[in-house]
Amino acid sequence: MYKIGTVTELENLDIGDMIPKEVYQEAHRITKMLDENFGDDRNVDEDDGGFVLVIEKEEDLATFCENYVELDSPLREYVELVQTDKEPYLNVFFLYNEYEFGITLRVSKSIVPENFLEELMHETIKA
Repeated sequence: MYKIGTVTELENLDIGDMIPKEVYQEAHRITKMLDENFGDDRNVDEDDGGFVLVIEKEEDLATFCENYVELDSPLREYVELVQTDKEPYLNVFFLYNEYEFGITLRVSKSIVPENFLEELMHETIKA
């Protein structure tokens, strides 16, 4: 699991070759926006803004649910399917405190629970 709060953190992780380029590019876009709006010196766990989590292993998904929020939480704002060169990912956004803090979860589609994928399919059909 990679936790990224700022562009500097993303660059220091040096994970560009370890995750799909589309996931990396989106993490960069989001952290740049967070830096511009909330400052690049903020405490990403406590200050306004939020962070990006990239999860590729099933045990990390369980850790996410234990430490942050369940996937089916009412804090979940939206879910999108993201195609990459390697495998599909989901972009899941959770919003806390009315626009003050958010978690963007990028997770490999292959490790999310089946019922979550079924719900995603129903949401896609409605849209």
